[in-house]
Amino acid sequence: MTTNENTARIVDSFEQAKNGLPGTWLVGAREGAIHSFAAAGFPTQRVESWKYTNLNRLARGAFDPLAEIAAPDVNAWCDLFIDGCDRIVIVNGRVDPVHSTIGALADGVSVSALSDAVEEIDPDLEKQLGQIAPDEGAPLVALNTAFMRDGLVLRLAPGTVLERPVQVVHIVDSGDTALALHPRTLVVAGDNSQATVVETFAGAEGAGYWTNAVTEIRVGKNASVQHLKRQSESVAAYHTALTQVRLDRDARFYSVALTVGGILSRNEVKVAFEGEGAECKLAGGSLLRGRQHADSTTEADHRVPNTNSDQVFRNVLDDNSHSVFQGGVIVRKDAQKTDSSQSNRNLLLSSGAQADTKPELQIFADDVKCAHGATVGDLDKTSMFYLESRGIPPKQAKALLIEAFIGEILEDVAEGSARNHIESAIANWMVEAK
Repeated sequence: MTTNENTARIVDSFEQAKNGLPGTWLVGAREGAIHSFAAAGFPTQRVESWKYTNLNRLARGAFDPLAEIAAPDVNAWCDLFIDGCDRIVIVNGRVDPVHSTIGALADGVSVSALSDAVEEIDPDLEKQLGQIAPDEGAPLVALNTAFMRDGLVLRLAPGTVLERPVQVVHIVDSGDTALALHPRTLVVAGDNSQATVVETFAGAEGAGYWTNAVTEIRVGKNASVQHLKRQSESVAAYHTALTQVRLDRDARFYSVALTVGGILSRNEVKVAFEGEGAECKLAGGSLLRGRQHADSTTEADHRVPNTNSDQVFRNVLDDNSHSVFQGGVIVRKDAQKTDSSQSNRNLLLSSGAQADTKPELQIFADDVKCAHGATVGDLDKTSMFYLESRGIPPKQAKALLIEAFIGEILEDVAEGSARNHIESAIANWMVEAK
């Protein structure tokens, strides 16, 4: 970690911004977080987990967390809205109450914008926000904690079911202003509850900005949370994100994260198994072209016995794009009967594309079943020949194979509007394919 004039500039920005940030009870946490970031600075490639992703250009960028930008016409972004769901819309870092829609909710279910939720001192929220994803050893999380202004807070009492998905849509249309945005999502699912959460990130074509997002999710005993993420930022934008999950006994967590936007992005998912019988599936990947760089880094931390994790990641790369997969599994000494698997496959559509893949197992128990595998290759010539021999034109045959390849990340997502939302991002990318 290094500090430099860019770190100092960000700290100065915090001193100017802190009195205008929501939640007066958060001042102490914010100040502690900015001091943590100032001490650490931006992650560098000397840190093993950042070996393949260079943040130098991001660190040198003059991204402004203070700029006030006039809201664009949000109606132009309505194709991002999922039908039949509750929705929080965040535009240029601030909630848009006009396009945010929260319908009637079951007793015990609370959905609100972060800026609204933190205005009142809530002892339960105080115990949850910033506690699932701590700042220690995570400078970008610390930076988010310092500057977080808006996002989603979803809380479910024990035994409640969120009948509709809840979506938080982040839209950036900042013109020539290089915004820095630090959205925070908090999901707390009580025992025996169920919810589907969709996070959508999008930006105006050519807009240069930085989104630094943190999502905290706690899944109670025998509760189930499905988390879908569509990252369709501007191709001139930077996107760094952490999703930190904690699972109680018999909890279930299913995640799909698709990256199609951003010049540089890193999507990090960490899951801590804190109760026996818990299970998770992490799926995701990227569709890249040009000089895009996308990093998917995961960690499944099995701390107790009898837990299961499965990781499935697929990347499609064209032109001179670059993908990274770092799939971590930790099986601690007492985590006997762990069952864990990882699969990363990378499809290269051009000679200039590059994929780095590093599935990693750290096993300290002796009664476990763990496996991992990774492949890098081009389109299967036999499959192409088969399709073409049946009269399918080469371009259409290629598209069918690509869609089938990336579609593997959606195998466990039920048919419906939330799945369609992810599939539409794939379809949009395919329209522009060569």
